[in-house]
Amino acid sequence: MNLDDLKNKVTESLPLENLGTLTEEATNKASELGEQASNVTENLQNEATNLTENLQDRASGLTENLQDTANELTGGFLDKIKNLFQ
Repeated sequence: MNLDDLKNKVTESLPLENLGTLTEEATNKASELGEQASNVTENLQNEATNLTENLQDRASGLTENLQDTANELTGGFLDKIKNLFQ
């Protein structure tokens, strides 16, 4: 098969008048996929932000609880020492 035969075979299997349509469809699909990827990225960022905020809130609550417990323990201990000297 020579080059002209090969060229004719390709032209027959993919008519050039369809090439513009195929290119446009491929471009549109690529744009759709790009938009979907952006949406997924944005959703992941929002979810990560929410998780981080929730973890920070929990950590803050735990810290407050620990401080309260430490204050109660320390206060009780100091009261016992005061009572010893009364």
